[in-house]
Amino acid sequence: MALALPLIIQADQDRDRKGGDRDCRESEHHEHNARTPVHLAGVIAVPGNPIRSTDIGWVDPGTERFYLADRSNSGVDIIDAENNFYVDRVSGMAGTMPSGLGTSTGNGPGPNGVLVTPNRRLWAGDGNSTVQVADVDPDSPTYLMILKSISTANASCDTNTPPGTPASNTGHWCGRADELGYDPKDHLILVANNAPLSPAQVCPTPTNPSAHCLVKPYATLIDAKTYAVVGQIAFDGAGGLEQPLWDAALRRFWITVPGPAGGNTPRIDRIDPTKLPLTVDKSIVLDCKALTGTTSSSITGIALGPFQHLLVAACGAPIILSALNGHVFNVIKEVGGGDEVWHNPGDGRFYVTAPDTSTPPVQSLGVIDAETSMWLQNVPEVRGRNAAAFAENNHIFNAVTAPVPPVVEDPRSPCVQFGLVGRGCIAVFTHAEDPDDR
Repeated sequence: MALALPLIIQADQDRDRKGGDRDCRESEHHEHNARTPVHLAGVIAVPGNPIRSTDIGWVDPGTERFYLADRSNSGVDIIDAENNFYVDRVSGMAGTMPSGLGTSTGNGPGPNGVLVTPNRRLWAGDGNSTVQVADVDPDSPTYLMILKSISTANASCDTNTPPGTPASNTGHWCGRADELGYDPKDHLILVANNAPLSPAQVCPTPTNPSAHCLVKPYATLIDAKTYAVVGQIAFDGAGGLEQPLWDAALRRFWITVPGPAGGNTPRIDRIDPTKLPLTVDKSIVLDCKALTGTTSSSITGIALGPFQHLLVAACGAPIILSALNGHVFNVIKEVGGGDEVWHNPGDGRFYVTAPDTSTPPVQSLGVIDAETSMWLQNVPEVRGRNAAAFAENNHIFNAVTAPVPPVVEDPRSPCVQFGLVGRGCIAVFTHAEDPDDR
C-alpha cells in the first residue's frame, strides 16, 4: 500500500520510544488541540481506480476506522484513523451506475451513506434501492463480506411483486438508497430514498424527453438485528431527502428535507421510530431568504453538537440552531454549507467542506466552534468533500477527488501537494503542532 504521510510515518517510527511520554501527555494534548488551528498534515493513497466519485465519510470510534463511500471502486474504503493508513475495502456495490433507467443496473449509484454500528457492522446505502450490511470486524471469519442486502423499494416506484425483487431486472424506479442514521437504543436504521421515480408517468425535460416523474421521497426503517423492514414514511412537499440523524437526548430521528424546486423553505423533520406507522411529530422550517438574503430550497447535512445545537448545511450556508425550539444562533458567512457536516467532540468543532468567500471561491475545510457557534478558520483543500473526525486524536479525514482527463488537476489539490497526481486521495488534517506531526 502507498502512503504519502511523511509526518505521521515519522510519528509511527517514534511511537515505541515516546509511547510512555505520549500517554502521559494525552489529556494535555487534547486540551492543546482545542485551542490551535487546523492544517493539512498529509494524504493517504488508495489503491484501485482513481478516486473520482465519492459520497459520505464516517469515523467509527469502536473500530478506530474512517469509512469512505468510494463509488469509483464500487465499495467502502477502510482507513486506520489511529495510524493513518489504508486497510482494505468492502467491495461489491453499484459503483457509478446511472439513474432513471428502470433496471437493476440503471437505478442509481452506490455506495452513498455509510455508518458502522457497535457490533461492527457496516451499513451502506447502495444503488437499486438496496442497503448493504457488511462485516467489518477484523477478527471475524466473514470480515469484509456483505452479510445482507435489504431492499427499500416500494410500490410507488417499483412494479415488481414484492417491490425490489432481485430476480427481475426491470421495473425498478426507486433510485438509490442514500444516507442513513442509527438509533442505538432501539437498534433501528433509518435510510433515505431521495429521488424515486414513477414507473409509468413521464415528465419530459429538454435534455431527456423520456424522463420519468418524481414521486414522494421516502425513508425506510430497518431493524438492525433482524434486517427486517419495519416501516416507511413518505414526505409531502419535498424536493428530495437527505441526512437522518439520531438525537439520543430526545430519542428521535431528525432528517433534512429540501424544499421543492424554486421554493424557499427547506426543513428539518423529526420522527419517533418507536411509533408505527411513522409520522413527523415536529418540523423546523428555514426561511432562506430571511436567513441568508438568497432564495433557496437546499438543505443537506446535519450534525448534533453540545447543548442540543444542530448544525445544518442549508440555504448555501452552515446554520446553527436549537433542536429544542428552532432558534437560529448563527448563520456562518465565511464558508458555504457543502454536503456532509460533522461534529467532533474531541476538539469541540463542527467541520464542513464547501467553497470559501474568496474570488474565485476555493473549496475549503471550514472549522466552526461548536460551543460558541462562531466560525474559526478555513483551510484550502481543492476538490475535497465530506469531512469526518476521529475524536481520539482529532484527525480530520475527507476524500479528495481527481478530475476526469483531459481536465488538468489543480496544483492546490492536497493530493498533488504530496505527489499523488491523477489518483485522488484521503486528506488528513490535524491541529497545529500536533505531536504526531513532529
